[in-house]
Amino acid sequence: MRAEAVPRRSPEEIRELRAKHGDVRLLDVRTRDARELHPQAVPGAEWVPLADVVEYARSLPRDIPLVTYCT
Repeated sequence: MRAEAVPRRSPEEIRELRAKHGDVRLLDVRTRDARELHPQAVPGAEWVPLADVVEYARSLPRDIPLVTYCT
């Protein structure tokens, strides 16, 4: 999928998605350096460095909405 085809979501849209589906997987895909520079994180998000996302994605359930974010 091209980057242009990936939908961008506002915080409000993510809250609505969580309210509608209940279980939404949030992945913080920032590098370690980016996390140290900006340590704030979305509550409940899992940290998976971008370099590890492809391998990690194989273990993700396909029936739960997934939201990734970085700075």
